[in-house]
Amino acid sequence: MIGLDWAGILPAGFAGLLGAVLIYYALWQLWPQPRASVSAGGHPALQPVFLFDGDELMDATPGGLQLIADRPNGMSERDALLQLLKPDFPDLLATFSAISHDEIEQLTPLNGNPLRLTLANDRGFKRVVLGAQDGEDVDLLYAALARSAFGEELSRLRTLTNTAPQLIWCEDEQGRPTWANRAYLTYSDQCAEDAEDAQHLWPGRRLFSDLDVTPPDDGGAVHNRLSLKLHGEKAEHFFDITSVPHDGGLAHFAVDANAVVRAENAQREFMQTLSKTFADLSTGLAIFNGKRQLTMFNPALLDMTGLPVEFLSAQPTIDTVLNRMRDSRRLPEPKDYSSWRESFLALEAEAKRGTYCENWDLPDGQTFRVTGRPHPDGALAFLFEDISAEVSLTRNFRTELETSQAVLDSIPEAIAVFSNANTLVVTNEAYRDLWNVDEDDVLQSFDLRTAMKMWKDASVPSPVWPRLEDFAITSGERTKWSDKITLLDGRTATCEAKPLAGRMTMVRFQVTAQRQTQINPMTMAAHAAKFAEG
Repeated sequence: MIGLDWAGILPAGFAGLLGAVLIYYALWQLWPQPRASVSAGGHPALQPVFLFDGDELMDATPGGLQLIADRPNGMSERDALLQLLKPDFPDLLATFSAISHDEIEQLTPLNGNPLRLTLANDRGFKRVVLGAQDGEDVDLLYAALARSAFGEELSRLRTLTNTAPQLIWCEDEQGRPTWANRAYLTYSDQCAEDAEDAQHLWPGRRLFSDLDVTPPDDGGAVHNRLSLKLHGEKAEHFFDITSVPHDGGLAHFAVDANAVVRAENAQREFMQTLSKTFADLSTGLAIFNGKRQLTMFNPALLDMTGLPVEFLSAQPTIDTVLNRMRDSRRLPEPKDYSSWRESFLALEAEAKRGTYCENWDLPDGQTFRVTGRPHPDGALAFLFEDISAEVSLTRNFRTELETSQAVLDSIPEAIAVFSNANTLVVTNEAYRDLWNVDEDDVLQSFDLRTAMKMWKDASVPSPVWPRLEDFAITSGERTKWSDKITLLDGRTATCEAKPLAGRMTMVRFQVTAQRQTQINPMTMAAHAAKFAEG
C-alpha cells in the first residue's frame, strides 16, 4: 500500500483554498454590486434608484421599477426613465450622456417641484437617484410623479385616438359598443335617418351590424371588409376592419378602403374589357407570369393549338405547354429532342429581350408566326398568328414568278420590260446574252436612259433610239412599232416597242441576220455623220 503524507497535503490544500477565497473577495470588492449599493446607500425600497451600464439597466429598487413598469413595448428602461423625468428635468439626457467618471451631478427641477435628482458615474456605471427636499413626504411625491406620468400618457393616447382618421371602437361579448373614438361617433351620427334620431351620446350606435364578433380561437386578428351607407347617400363607404381580442370582447380598427375598392373595381373592369377584346382576336394570345405559369389566354389559342381548356385553365408552365403542343404535333418537327430543347431555351431568352419572332411550319402544312414580347414583372406574352394563307399566297406568287421567268428565258428574242416610270422591271436570258449583262446587276439602278446608253454603245447610231425614248414618255395612246438596228459586231436586229397594261413598255430585240464583217471605225463614223444630217 502507498502511504499518504496528510501532514504535507493538508497545508498545501488549505493554502490553495485560501488563495481562491482571497481572489474572489478582491474581485467582489472591485466589481460594482448594484443591488448592494442601492441598499447600502440607505435608500428606502420605495425610493426610485436606477443603475445603468451604458443604456442597459443593471439594477433598480422596487420603487424605481414601479415607475417604468408601464412603458410601451419596445422602449428601453433608460428611454422610459428619461421620458418620465423630461418635464421636470429637461437637461437630464445631455447630463446623462456627458457625465464623466467619478462625477456627481445634482439636478433641480425648473418648475419648483420639490423633487431632487442625483446622477453619479461610479466606475462607468451611472446611478440615478430620485429624492425629495427635507420636510417633504417622499411617498406622496413618488405617487404624484407616477400619476403625472400616467396622466400624460393617457392624455396623449386620448388625443391620438380622437384625432385618428380610422374608426376605433370596443365591443363586449354581446357585440355592444363599450368605447369609441371621435371618427366612429361622427359616422354613427351621419348614419342616423334624421337629426332627432342621431345618437350623440357615447359610445354611439353599432355601425356594422353584420360584423362577426366571435373571437378567433388562436387569439389573433380577424380581417373583414364591410360597407356603410350614410343617410341620404346611395354610394357605399367601404372599410377594412381588423378585430383583435380585448378585455373579454373585441377591439376594432376600421380603415377607409374606398380607394382600394375603386382600384380593384377599375382593375376588374379593365380585365373584363381586355378579356372581351382578346376573345374577339383571331390571334392566339398566351401570357405567362414571372414564374412562367400561364395566367391568361384567349379562345383563338384553343383553336390554334387544340389544347383543352381544362389544361390551360390549370395554369401550366411554359415548358409543359410546349411539351403538350409537341405531343399533339402543333410544333415544328425537330430533328431530335435535344435540338428542340435548345430552341425552346432560345425562345424564352429571346422573348425576354423582345426579339423572338419566328415562323413555325407545322407537320400538317399550317404555318404560325410566333412572337414573344416581355411584360412587366418578368412576364412573357406570346402571340400566335395563323399565316398559312399568306404563306401559301406568297409561295404561289413566287411559283408564278419563277414560271413566268422560265417562260421568258425560253423565248429566243431578247425582251426587256419597263414600268410606267421607265424603270427596268424584268428581262430574259436572251436579253442578258445579247447585251452581255450579268443577271445579278441587270435590275440594279437600271432605267430606260441607262439601258439605251448601253444599247447605243453596242450598236451603230440610229434614229431608233430617240423614237424609242419618245414612245416611252408619251402620255397619250401608243401603237407598237419596229425598226432595224445594226450592232457593232455586224449583226442586224429588229427593235420592237410595244405598250403594255399599266403604261408599261416592252422592248424586244430579234436578231435577223447572223454576224457578218465587223464594222470598222470609218464605217461607224460615216453612219454617225449620216444620222446627224438626217
